[in-house]
Amino acid sequence: MPATGHEKAAQVLLPKAVEQLRRLLGSEAVLCDGAVFAEYRDPFEGPDARDHQPAVVVQPASVDEVQAVVRLAAEEGFHLWTSSMGRNYGYGGSAPVVNGAVVLNFRRMNRILEIDPAQGHVRIEPGVSFRQLYDRLRADDVPLMMSVPDLGWGSIIGNALDHGYGYGVLGDHAGALCGLEVVLSDGELLRTGQGAIPGSPLSSSHRRGFGPSLDELFKQSNLGIVTKAGLWLMPRPEVFAIGTIQCVQEADIIPLIDMLRRLLQDGVLQGIPMIVGTPAESETSDAGQAPFTLANLKTVLRPGRWNVRLGLYGHADMVAARRAILAQAVAAIPGAELELRTYPGTAGPEEVEPRDYISAGIPNQVLLDRLKGTFGESFGHMDFSPVLPCSGEAALRLDRAVREVSARHGLIGPVGMLLNQRSMVAACMLMFDTADPARVATARTAMQELYQQAQSWGCAPYRAHVALADQALGAFSFNDHALARTYGRLKHAFDPAGILSPGNHGIWPESARS
Repeated sequence: MPATGHEKAAQVLLPKAVEQLRRLLGSEAVLCDGAVFAEYRDPFEGPDARDHQPAVVVQPASVDEVQAVVRLAAEEGFHLWTSSMGRNYGYGGSAPVVNGAVVLNFRRMNRILEIDPAQGHVRIEPGVSFRQLYDRLRADDVPLMMSVPDLGWGSIIGNALDHGYGYGVLGDHAGALCGLEVVLSDGELLRTGQGAIPGSPLSSSHRRGFGPSLDELFKQSNLGIVTKAGLWLMPRPEVFAIGTIQCVQEADIIPLIDMLRRLLQDGVLQGIPMIVGTPAESETSDAGQAPFTLANLKTVLRPGRWNVRLGLYGHADMVAARRAILAQAVAAIPGAELELRTYPGTAGPEEVEPRDYISAGIPNQVLLDRLKGTFGESFGHMDFSPVLPCSGEAALRLDRAVREVSARHGLIGPVGMLLNQRSMVAACMLMFDTADPARVATARTAMQELYQQAQSWGCAPYRAHVALADQALGAFSFNDHALARTYGRLKHAFDPAGILSPGNHGIWPESARS
């Protein structure tokens, strides 16, 4: 990893910098040890881990404090690692790529700045979690509906900036952002799009300004620090119908994905359906090391070889029409079963079945609770998320690769796929016992093999663990890695000293390459 210079600088400069940070932010906002500080390491690495270790965590409460920290980092030569809530556990949590980082964490910047029900947007800070916004919308009876990921404890902005997904109509969370406020590496404050016009009423309503659109430069990058963002939400529907399609045969995945892709492109299906593959009974006898066995995994997953989770949203007549078309399409797959439950658009967690929370836009921890209930409190996972063609053949290839690599390393992992209209994003886990360092290391080795397999298909992860970011970007190798070299040129232009999150998404400053 090409960053020893940053590590050495941190060791020399941090004792002095800590005192300066305390003067800027207050002692309570600067963490150097203790239980809270430990949350900013990789949660699935043991206490003896040596890589990806933060030196200090700072928690600014305002954009002015963020600017002050960035300017101090530039003056003193230490680097920052940006973290919103730090709940991105399958990819390393708040752990930095390079040891010795000052983790700039946004849990104290958690204000909901604006809610506009008529225009259907909110404006928030990066410490606002899915649960916090949901509770506010419910408390104020705001007629808007959220899209949420599988676990609702994370940052909305953090998830969106990392190209995260939910399952509702605006489930492409990166695409739902509109208008960013960004602190650049010299502490200068930038607003993108219409927000660059003082007093603009359109900063969260219209994506583009005048000239190039800069918003994408600050997603999955280390070119600036996002301190505010607009987010689009869907109008609260009159009703929504949540449920599953269950298929029993392995070969059913071919017509199943063909059918779902067609209905998505036709506008019949909404949001982002998810397919989860449940291991066949013949696979579960000896796989894994107790309690991490496929037999135990099957108790968490739904029956059937393939299970689709989906939702329909809108006026009651429109939902009924969509449902009728969907039912007719499902009936063409022998043995496939459709099960849907209909709720009023105002339904909350008291009325919605827990298995429907996610597609109903209700943030929750149900999946994590079930996994820990089955595998124990030391349950851990690394996530494998390649982008794939939206086809049954690609799904089978993914499923077989994950099962083969997992079995060879004595691991288990569910296989999931999130369907867009013309592509799929895999959502696979390699599960392990975090109390066993050998299992953690084995999972990382297995994940590297899966990255290599994806590259052999002409594919790559859309998100990567901090330890594997360079490998993920390495797959984009056209014309002697022209894409990575272009990222490097942008990094040099935006952050020539390499202060901001060096190595994030495989993007390095020139000083780390020399």
